[in-house]
Formats: sequence, C-alpha cells, structure tokens
Amino acid sequence: MRKEYDKLHLLKILCCVAEQHSFSRAAEQLGTTTSAVSKSIAQLESSYGQVLLNRTTRKLALSDAGKLVYEKGKKILRALRDLEEEVEQVGVHQSGHLKITFPNTIGRMLLSQICIDFQKRYPQIKLELMFTAANQDLIEDEIDVAFRLSAALKDSQFYVLKLININSTFVATPSYLAAHGKPEQLDELSRHNMLLSKLNHVEDSWHDGTRSYALQGNLIANSRFHIREAVLAGLGVAMLPSYFCQRDIDSGALVELFPEQNRPQVTLHAIYKVKREHSAKLDLFLGFVQSQLSCKSELVS
Repeated sequence: MRKEYDKLHLLKILCCVAEQHSFSRAAEQLGTTTSAVSKSIAQLESSYGQVLLNRTTRKLALSDAGKLVYEKGKKILRALRDLEEEVEQVGVHQSGHLKITFPNTIGRMLLSQICIDFQKRYPQIKLELMFTAANQDLIEDEIDVAFRLSAALKDSQFYVLKLININSTFVATPSYLAAHGKPEQLDELSRHNMLLSKLNHVEDSWHDGTRSYALQGNLIANSRFHIREAVLAGLGVAMLPSYFCQRDIDSGALVELFPEQNRPQVTLHAIYKVKREHSAKLDLFLGFVQSQLSCKSELVS
C-alpha cells in the first residue's frame, strides 16, 4: 500500500512540473524544495525505467513516455479526487435532520412506507414527519420538504419537484356487485349507492371529458379512510384515489370499475426551499422518493 501511495505522490509532482514547466515553480506550488521535486522525478523515472522529462539549461519538456504518464496520471489523480469528494458526501448524506409534511391521506397510505424504507437504509438521518390537512408554511414552520397534491400548482417562490400523477377510480366489493350487479357504463352508476367524499367540496360528480355524471348515495364523509372502510363493508360504490385502494384491488378485496375510462388526475409535488445540490441530505431523500414512486406505475394512466 505504501508503494502505491508513493507512486500517486510522485505522479502529482510530475504533473505539477509539467504544467509549471519548472522545478522551482512546482516546488513553490507544492510547498517543498526544488531538490525534493528533482529527487521525486528521478524516483518516478527509475520506477518506470524511462526518461520522463528532457532537461536542458533553458527548458523542460516531456518525453514521449512522459507525455503518456502525464496524461494517464492526470486522469488517475482526478478520479482519486472525485472518489474522495464522493466519500465525503456519503458522510454528509447519512446524517442530519429533515422536517417533512404530508397531506393526511396520501401521507399515511403511500409516503409513510417510503419514509420507513428510507430510514432502514439511512438510519442516521432523523426524519420529523407531520401528517396534516393544513398547508404548512415552509419558512415559519421550518419545513424542509412539503408534499402537496394539486391539479395545477400555483407559482411558488420555492423549488418544486413534480413526482407522479394520481388517478381516481371507482371500486366496490365482489359481494356488493354480486348483489346489485356490476355497472358496465358510467350512466349505470345512478342505480347504485355511491359513497361520497367531502374534502374541499362533495365529490358528487364524474367528468369523462365529454359529459358529467351525477353521483348520489346515503353516505358523505370528509375522511377517505371512512369511505374506504364503508366500501370494504359492502355498503356501495366509491370513487377513491388509486394509491388509496390499489392494495385492496390487488388482493381482490375490491374490484376496479371502468378501468378503461379517462380518470381525473391530481399531481403529487415536493416543495422545498433550497437547491438540492446545496443540501446532500435533501437530495438523497428526494432522489429516494423519486425512485420509489417510479415503481408505482399503477397509480398513473
């Protein structure tokens, strides 16, 4: 190992001499003596068995072998510097604190597991997670990342990362459909009990791009968790975001209706205050979220 280290040190000296065209200027830049630089070049030439620098009283010039060693040596030294920087960044990546806020539903049903997987991989990073229906103020509440759902996000003073589009879909249990029939057309929903969400407004209509279909039923709730439980209990048909019911569809507990229909979308964004390249822990977290969500193709059309 010592010999390899010595060779790297000698390569660094050769490169400096070649670029400065002078032993004395190279010595000044390296913080050593001219005699030490000369000795180092002689050692490198001895190790290769080749003259690397042609010396005259007036100038220095690289020999053909010297040109080869110089060019390859520069690449080796550059690669070593890159490696050192990456290793330093790993240490930064794996520590620190991030304060993150999510909308309640998508936070609990989708992003919560991604955060758990992130901390399994990077246990030294402390996450402070807040699940809330309110839009937290990134400055006042000292938020590092805010996840927001919106059909069209307004202009922001912060940095915005578009993550994925979220579909909505109609679902019901196999037992409900066996008892009441499976609707094959959207206008047949008028004959079914619709379980409606009320968030900013009652989601009591469906637009397929050409016309609107009114939805009516005996339940309106401002919690999609309750709507999901009600539809799983066989009370009717519900319109839910795909991230909220995809596991139930995959398991067979719910049946997706009209999968071929155009489905309204909202987009999940991450909003943050500083450039990713200025915060290693932020860049690591956002990159991890992006990679995990890229596997969720069932959520988008």
